[in-house]
Amino acid sequence: MSHIKDSPAAFDDVKAVMDIALEKPGLRYVLPTYGAAVNFKQRCYRYRNLLRQMSGEQVSAIPGHRAETSYDSLVIRQYDDEGKPSKKGRHLSFDLAKIEGVLIDPETGEEINILNAIKKP
Repeated sequence: MSHIKDSPAAFDDVKAVMDIALEKPGLRYVLPTYGAAVNFKQRCYRYRNLLRQMSGEQVSAIPGHRAETSYDSLVIRQYDDEGKPSKKGRHLSFDLAKIEGVLIDPETGEEINILNAIKKP
């Protein structure tokens, strides 16, 4: 059995940013220093792992279910002031994981817009 040492309440700032990022893919979050950006990015991952661990405890006895969070599709990247990817940057970008190809509807032969095809609960 795992032990959860953090509380979700310790991540209210992270939750607020990640909630907005789900609604507005491509969201940029600019922090005062690259150290603050690294710290915030690490806290985002820690929060997501905490939620996944908590979810795992709820579904562990249910066959066919796996632990997941609503933030699993978020990809967080760090950029410098010029917009180039950089581990020393103070800009964070929150994007949704993207598919690489094009979806073609088998009935119409037309391209499917993935954002319109995903049903929100």
